[in-house]
Amino acid sequence: MNRRQFLRSAGGLAVALPWLSSLARAQNAQIPLRFALFWETGGTINHRSPAHHYDFMHPWDDWRPAGPPEAPVLGPLHEALAPHLDRLLFLSGLDNFAEPGEHQRADLSSLTARSVQSSSVGLPVSSGASIDQVLAERLSARWPVPFSSVDLATPGPTFGEPSQRAAGQPVVREHDPRLAFARLFTHFDAGRPEAELARLRAEHRSVLDGVLGGFQALHPRLSAADRLILEAHQDHLRAMEQRLAVLDDPAVAAACRPPDVSSIAGLGAAEDWLVNEPHFRQLVAPLQADVMAHALVCRLTHVVTMHQPDTIEPFLPLPFEALSPQVDAHALGHSGRGLGDPEGELARAWRAEMQANRRFKVGQVARFLDTLAPLSDEGGPLLDHTLVLHISEFSNAALHSARDLPIMLAGNLGGFFRTGRHLTFSEGGRGPTLESHVDYTTEWSTHNLHTTLLRAFRFEDEHFGDDTCPRRGVLPGV
Repeated sequence: MNRRQFLRSAGGLAVALPWLSSLARAQNAQIPLRFALFWETGGTINHRSPAHHYDFMHPWDDWRPAGPPEAPVLGPLHEALAPHLDRLLFLSGLDNFAEPGEHQRADLSSLTARSVQSSSVGLPVSSGASIDQVLAERLSARWPVPFSSVDLATPGPTFGEPSQRAAGQPVVREHDPRLAFARLFTHFDAGRPEAELARLRAEHRSVLDGVLGGFQALHPRLSAADRLILEAHQDHLRAMEQRLAVLDDPAVAAACRPPDVSSIAGLGAAEDWLVNEPHFRQLVAPLQADVMAHALVCRLTHVVTMHQPDTIEPFLPLPFEALSPQVDAHALGHSGRGLGDPEGELARAWRAEMQANRRFKVGQVARFLDTLAPLSDEGGPLLDHTLVLHISEFSNAALHSARDLPIMLAGNLGGFFRTGRHLTFSEGGRGPTLESHVDYTTEWSTHNLHTTLLRAFRFEDEHFGDDTCPRRGVLPGV
């Protein structure tokens, strides 16, 4: 393994603490909790303005469910989630008070709930760890696993990495499901007899023991810088050991069925997809969702994350492109301002294209839930102990609005959340006309959302993020 491969491996699939069997036994009575993040670049179909005006803006909020709070009716973007409606909790009226504006700063702050700082060369960098990586560190300490988090993406335009291990330390994501499969599921193979797999695991464990022993002898002879590299590589090898240990649990081995990624076996290298395979995301995005789900089922991690790019997909309907060709999806989002008559051909074409685009991304969340829904472990249905967060940096991409963010949770996490509802935390700003939306106000934010998530995972934090928020504490009534 060369240096680049090693660093990518250690970064893309963050390595957990070494296996502590005594701690694991002491906590065995508890059912492990799981977290999945789907982060969508570029906002949704929403007209919320970053200022108190709505000039030239379209009138639609296709993200917000219709119906009363206790009986939400899914709109055109969330149709694929209909089988899971009783597990969903929609949250409206939450703002990003830390960085309510430009793309990269919103990206870097939406999950950290902290204002962005500047690097030594003046570039924006995060000011702290993101909620997903905080949970990854804490959950892997509570219930040790081979990987503290599995961080995936599909290639495409983004403006910043929302998942941060610490200030200025973004996660490194794997874009190719085949490479993620090879790294995660090497020792799971339903096509081989269990006796052969056990023999292979024993051989691999013997090799790892020898390599780690050699590292101990080498360590005193190295420089401080080389020791850091060696120690990181030791962590990677220990994660491999933990992966083998997971398979020694008959219940896990029986439940674990690695995803099938053979459909893209001949797709070529990921760095060539954008040029040579214009429809690649139609194949790759669902497989990444499968890898996420199976990584949880196989107990390789408790935290999985997906970064969905802002893209125009040639395999989806493109009525707006036919009337007004766009250079990219970013330009498509900005075109939501200045469409003219909402009933006109141009406005209807823009809405239809945006709906198809966002439906495809929500479809990956649905696929993930579909995979987990029929599965159970010793604690009951997996989705009863799993929480999914679907979020974007913006509500209204046309105006870079970080007000009234599109936030959806799935799963009750052992009864903490009362699902099948739509909660609104803002005052005013709802009505049939754009003018009726001018008086939108809220004091609730992503600070409160992420504090609530920590409490849901049984951590006692009273606040998450910095002090840019009007209110501290958890969201009421969830």
